[in-house]
Amino acid sequence: MTTHTPAAPALKPFPGFSALDGCHCVTGSLARIFSHSGHPLSEEMLFGLGAGMGFVYWRMKIFGRETIFVGGRSNLKGFFRDLAGRTGVDIRERQTSSASKAEAALLQSLAESQPVMLGGDMGLLPWFDLPNDYHFGGHTFVACGYDGGNTVLCSDLNQRSSGVKKGFFAPITLEQLRKTRSSPFKPFPPKNLWLEFDFSRFHRPRANNVTEAIRQMLDAQLRPPIRNFGVRGMRHTAEELLRWPDQFNERELRMQLFNLYVFIEIGGTGGGCFRPMYARFLNEAAEIARNPALLDGANAFEKIGTAFTKIALLFKDAAKMKDVNARVATASEGFRELAGKEEAACRFLEKNL
Repeated sequence: MTTHTPAAPALKPFPGFSALDGCHCVTGSLARIFSHSGHPLSEEMLFGLGAGMGFVYWRMKIFGRETIFVGGRSNLKGFFRDLAGRTGVDIRERQTSSASKAEAALLQSLAESQPVMLGGDMGLLPWFDLPNDYHFGGHTFVACGYDGGNTVLCSDLNQRSSGVKKGFFAPITLEQLRKTRSSPFKPFPPKNLWLEFDFSRFHRPRANNVTEAIRQMLDAQLRPPIRNFGVRGMRHTAEELLRWPDQFNERELRMQLFNLYVFIEIGGTGGGCFRPMYARFLNEAAEIARNPALLDGANAFEKIGTAFTKIALLFKDAAKMKDVNARVATASEGFRELAGKEEAACRFLEKNL
């Protein structure tokens, strides 16, 4: 997957809007919107306040093929609500089945020089070079300029790299925008998603805001509703990995293992399955809450992130590697160890909040 990062376009962004670098499309888009509003918060703080870190092991069908998703996000349904409650910002998710209504709302905001956070299908965005049958509608980006005619300027992140990704500007036609925003393809068709913000009651994060968000994350990790989530999900992953060689043919197995690398290291996680991002949130939270124990928690999650990356890199060359079964066994043991380390880190935080 490559990203076409064009030279500085003739169409300029709205005054005060910056294509900030970032890790994750959702929190990176939010960071741009918050910054433009005059109330900047780091991407990591936004991620942590929304209790965004977690773990999930899930089997699903993408493009008619079974895919096992291993991810480090949590609180997908309540993320914007919880972030809003902890910052005083009114955040409203808007969706419509009407592409024309969605476009009218967008153009009204752009006419007022107001950037808009949008959902769209990555496979239909012109700045990504993806396979023709690739679709992912859970992606977000920001419309941040308009020529008054047929071209909108957007800001996105270079999805090819791990860690912190380069932010850039790219133009898109209204027709292309309609297609990506109203894409019917699974997983996660965007349904013309856009977000509306009211910053009139914004406040800087307070001690109770960060501690409440951390408690929410801890509860999800330590007491998940089913075995696929949280620390239990990590142990479940360790067990399930050993079954993959019997469940898939060789080509499918190699594809699943490469996806494991992508989902942990490349796919907007900031590297290390979001753990380094969360560690940076805890470092900020320690100062806000005046709780030095959070610094120890941050150090623990930084190390856990490194361990996640080590597992992911086992499968970076999944298509060509020869010792498949040995690497699967190593990854299984790695997840088993990770579960113990993450449980210990979570219990330490729970005890010291």
